[in-house]
Amino acid sequence: MPFGFLAKLNKPWLIRLGIIVTTLSMLLAVGFAMAQVSPAFVLLALVAPLGIVAVVAHLELGIVAILLAGFFVRIRIPTGTASEIVISLMISLGCIGLWVVRMLVVEKRLALKPAATNVPILAFMVTVAFSWVWSRAFRDVFVHEAGHPLVSVVAALVMVLLPGCFLLVSNNIRDVRWLKVLVATLLGEGLIALVIDLGSSLGVSPLRTLNQFLYTNRAIQINTHGLLSNWCMSFALALALFNRRLHWLVRLSLLAYTAAWVYWGFSLRVTWLSGWAPAFVAAAVVTLMRSKRLFAVLMLVMVLGAGMYYWRTQLQGESERSGETRWAAYQVNWRVTGKHLLFGTGPAGYASYYMSYFPDEGMATHSNYIDIVAQTGIVGTAFILWFFGAQAWNSYKLRRALQGRSDFAESLSVAVLAGTAGCVIAMALGDWLLPFVYTQGIPGFDLAVYNWMFMGSLWALGYSLQAQATTRGNLQMVG
Repeated sequence: MPFGFLAKLNKPWLIRLGIIVTTLSMLLAVGFAMAQVSPAFVLLALVAPLGIVAVVAHLELGIVAILLAGFFVRIRIPTGTASEIVISLMISLGCIGLWVVRMLVVEKRLALKPAATNVPILAFMVTVAFSWVWSRAFRDVFVHEAGHPLVSVVAALVMVLLPGCFLLVSNNIRDVRWLKVLVATLLGEGLIALVIDLGSSLGVSPLRTLNQFLYTNRAIQINTHGLLSNWCMSFALALALFNRRLHWLVRLSLLAYTAAWVYWGFSLRVTWLSGWAPAFVAAAVVTLMRSKRLFAVLMLVMVLGAGMYYWRTQLQGESERSGETRWAAYQVNWRVTGKHLLFGTGPAGYASYYMSYFPDEGMATHSNYIDIVAQTGIVGTAFILWFFGAQAWNSYKLRRALQGRSDFAESLSVAVLAGTAGCVIAMALGDWLLPFVYTQGIPGFDLAVYNWMFMGSLWALGYSLQAQATTRGNLQMVG
């Protein structure tokens, strides 16, 4: 009988009426929700189910979405503290969660593809969690929490999720075409940033208006901070110099794109040493891989041209001020870190010591190396240095294995090697790899995730090429 009743309702006019009533009800509900909370949150909630379905079908779409959200999306989720959770972090958490569920339910095992970076990166992630527990068990009795207790938990989550994104990319991208999508997305974002920044600085009225709008609105951003220039210059220059399968006009455009980033660094961001210096190091590495003569010419141009001019003007003064400030910050930090060397003071932990013992002297270190020692001790520092050593060495090995192919694969191997070198330099100048919660805050995840994802792309490339090879001897695999 119930089925017979439903059959009677299967009328075209009833179906149309049901669609109309449902649509109007949803519009009323959406309108009411928008009046109560930010419209951006409502729209995000409506789009999220479709995004989840797409990511379940293709996890690679979620990886691309992380890049897009980190660059474009300013919407943040309140935590009840001064720090807010960015959407790129939530997408990363969701993608890693889906990946783990897929391994447990579909593949029936938890396993990573073999890589020389697996042990150090997993050990570092475990050390972060352990240091949180250790730091509270052995915290000085006179130290009180600098902020909300949740802050240190989220700080630990950020420090674990970022290496998790490295593993996500390296283990889940199985096709070189998806790597091309990632690189194209990065270069496209960089082009948008250049057009808006350079256009507004040159006085182009529409672009200046757009830049002001993006600066003040709460939903959309154009995120040019962090090491975006490092990776844009690495990939653009590597593709231009190594990928001979590209049309010469495309390669010439990529060289012009690189030159625009050089101008951006020296013209608009000259006092931001940690922003442009890593990119210039990456460009030097790419050039050295291509030609020693070209590298020598590049160095000569940099030293005798822009370098000498800015050393006499803005850069010299900035370097002196920055150097003095950083040295003072390191000395203050050592007063805490020197007594907690094994596992550190835990994620965000040394801020609590600052506020308890010398609140007027505590300064941010603006150095990932100092921060890692302070938060995870010599144990965590050893693992992160091991990771970067393995990453750099295997990047070089894969680049040697692909030398002479003159295609996208060789270009990517060169770009990742150069980008990794830029990251190593950047860690000494700022907290762009593992953002400190009391400087960049949780939104620093937007900036840091680029580095981990593109370092992970090297291993995804190696696995993809290995799968394509007819025999194992066709390619000397990394790791």
